[in-house]
Amino acid sequence: MDFKSKTVLITGASSGIGAVFCSALAERGAKLVITARREERLLEIARRLKDAHQTEVVVIAADLSSTDGVEDLHRAIEGGGHEIDILINNAGFGYQGEFEDTDLKTYRDMMQLNMNSLTELCYLFLPGMAARGYGRVVNVASMAGVIPMPYFSVYAATKAYVISLTEALWQEYKQKGVHITALCPGPVATEFFEVSGYNPSGADGRSIQTPQDVVEVALSAMHNNKRFAATSWPLRILNGIQKFVPRKIALAALAQNMKKS
Repeated sequence: MDFKSKTVLITGASSGIGAVFCSALAERGAKLVITARREERLLEIARRLKDAHQTEVVVIAADLSSTDGVEDLHRAIEGGGHEIDILINNAGFGYQGEFEDTDLKTYRDMMQLNMNSLTELCYLFLPGMAARGYGRVVNVASMAGVIPMPYFSVYAATKAYVISLTEALWQEYKQKGVHITALCPGPVATEFFEVSGYNPSGADGRSIQTPQDVVEVALSAMHNNKRFAATSWPLRILNGIQKFVPRKIALAALAQNMKKS
């Protein structure tokens, strides 16, 4: 793909998969609009990318877990005269544990960030992409969204929403020059583990992907207009197997794996 004339909006850009998207797209010549809550980290990323790739990087700090976050971000983008060609909806967080063991605000913020803000950003930028006959959207979901997950219940439910929404939009927009992909990683070596409290089995590293691996899958899926992209062969196999395993058995196995001792 030729990114040299494209402007890319990346949410959750200050770390992990989002930061690697920034590097990969800057290296390919794209102009970046990057956003997250941590402005200092965004500014450091912008300085590094400008020095390394001589590309334009616009920093807009925003809290997309707040109800006004998307509106503030959109206003700043329009005010700066930036026309978004590619949207990377990467911002999100999770919580692992008993359903009642965290506070309601955590769940409200999670649902706002993982579902509402993602939906609003699609709503705001997809019409312009369709009108121009070109657009790319990657909604970062998770393999956790493929099946209900006890002790990861709300996070998994938000990602199931992302997959469902993305696949529906893929069908609506595929004849309009807009490619929309649900990216579904498994465990990835990012700050997600620290924030969510999730310590995956396979913490020896054998089942954990790097953000670089995930981003390369995402860029390929974006180019090929894949509606659903699992980020490794084991995850693709798991996605196939779960369709044939009785839901009751799968839930019991997941509960045993996800419950904290």
